[in-house]
Amino acid sequence: MRFAGGASPWRKASGSGGPLHTLRGRGALSCLSAPVHEPPSKQGGYRQTGFAVHRNTTLIAVVLSTIFPHGSANAQEPYSHLVPRGKIRLEIRGEYLSFSSRYRMWTDGTATREGLEGLSDPFTGPAGVMVFPFLAPTEQAVRDAMGDDYALSLGTMASFMEKNRARVPISLDVGVFDWLTAGVVVPAVQNETEFAFHFEADSLEANAGFGPGMSNPGVVAEFLSGLQGSIGDYEAYREAACASDPDSPDCMNATQVLAGAVDFQGALSAMYGTKFAPLGWSLAGMALQERLSVLAMAFEAAGVTGVPAAVPLADALLTPENFLTLVADPAFGIEATNPLGQWRALWSVGDIELRADARLFEFGEPGGSRHLAAGAGALVRLPTGDQDDPANFIDAATGDAQTDLELRGWLNGRWHGGFGLWADVRYGIQLKGTTVRRVFDPDVTFAPVSSQIELDWDPGDYHFVELAPWYRVAESMTLLAGYRYHRKGRDAFSVAADDGAGPSAGDAAPDPEILVPHSESSSSRFMAGMVYNRDMPTPDGSRGSPLEVRVVYRQVVGGGGGNVPKAASIEAGFRFFAKLWGEG
Repeated sequence: MRFAGGASPWRKASGSGGPLHTLRGRGALSCLSAPVHEPPSKQGGYRQTGFAVHRNTTLIAVVLSTIFPHGSANAQEPYSHLVPRGKIRLEIRGEYLSFSSRYRMWTDGTATREGLEGLSDPFTGPAGVMVFPFLAPTEQAVRDAMGDDYALSLGTMASFMEKNRARVPISLDVGVFDWLTAGVVVPAVQNETEFAFHFEADSLEANAGFGPGMSNPGVVAEFLSGLQGSIGDYEAYREAACASDPDSPDCMNATQVLAGAVDFQGALSAMYGTKFAPLGWSLAGMALQERLSVLAMAFEAAGVTGVPAAVPLADALLTPENFLTLVADPAFGIEATNPLGQWRALWSVGDIELRADARLFEFGEPGGSRHLAAGAGALVRLPTGDQDDPANFIDAATGDAQTDLELRGWLNGRWHGGFGLWADVRYGIQLKGTTVRRVFDPDVTFAPVSSQIELDWDPGDYHFVELAPWYRVAESMTLLAGYRYHRKGRDAFSVAADDGAGPSAGDAAPDPEILVPHSESSSSRFMAGMVYNRDMPTPDGSRGSPLEVRVVYRQVVGGGGGNVPKAASIEAGFRFFAKLWGEG
């Protein structure tokens, strides 16, 4: 039994130090792409897809033995987080992660509920106020004018969305001592969203369109003027009826009719102040016409004529081009920077990580039948990636633009029969930073640009626990399996100092408290894979530098909170070793 000590420099959490080397990113839609072990604030979006996990290990061993000529096998464990003193390890991996659904939280007043949601769900169904919040004043005005409930719909949306990420992290680790390794990881990231969207307005599903004031404001002005004139004439009738006896039935009835007419006229004026109105042939349109007819009959009974014959309403369904205009045209207040279709970002650098691991305890010999090693590590994640664009509703980030500090403890043991166990515990502190968000109801599909402001952001800390048994089926091949539980705490937000990009001086800043409940999350993940690890022979037949090949599959199997992608990922990569100094 022997002990090793020393300083603990930084070590990367998502690199070779652990079994689950995954992708970074976020999401928001806040969409929001994440390494399996990282907080959802570093997650982004990708499509769900399946990957085959080969179980015939004998066949795999035969194939790999054919590809790589036989030589002396390297006895490194499958979780070889340390590099021997004086050697350098270069790792190049290709990672692909995708998902088409997510675990998330919905807020309904003071109550909340959680569940699994398809990424396409917010873009599927009726195009009403939960899609375009600027429709809310129209909907309320129509309700007031009808005196009944009304749910506005411009038509029906249908969509399918998948998010995916390709990530190529290049890591370099140096064995400072046999018990201490330090390194750096530089990831190249490309995000992509596959999005098929269709909008259709028909007389069965749509009940509203562009209001008549958009195309013919003179007709609206003439109608309101005529209705107001009739109301004025009826008010004179009412005053005459109430002059002699305010308690008479005629006075009371006239007072009631006048109050209804004033409310009707005010609600219609509010509706015409928006850009939308019910379709004339819709149930709401017919209800408004019926109320105008009832009012006209009451006026005529009092000898008041000149009530307009019809309420000007929308007379055309929206087209798909009209729908895209609502999303992108600044006149409607959304101002999306990307159309509703396929989107692919350029390759860019993600968050660079500096890391270190130290072995603190070791029992047995590395090449013996029994071996147990335990240690600790640390990592700093730099703010070199990019946050997602809050005006691009299908964007995904490559980083968070804020710094993380992470501490870890690990244990790796091997027993007789080729069985082993990896255990990893980590705690991450996410330092304060700034972020630009649309501070609006997260259940709304297209938040208005007026809610987009810069925030001071204090991300919640995170932690996870991982257990991963492994089995060496051959001297050079190991099968892996594992489970990881991850939890992230709530974020804190406050409005940053005014830089001229937020709301105007006369507008109240949105309250970022609405974002807080959706920033907390937890998830469970399963992984399975294999590691092929051997020494490469040199031309003279002596032992050369070892080569390691890894293939790992991961799947999110449960989640809760604000935004947890139900992601599947596949990873394949190589590790090359070379000597820098010393012997061997």
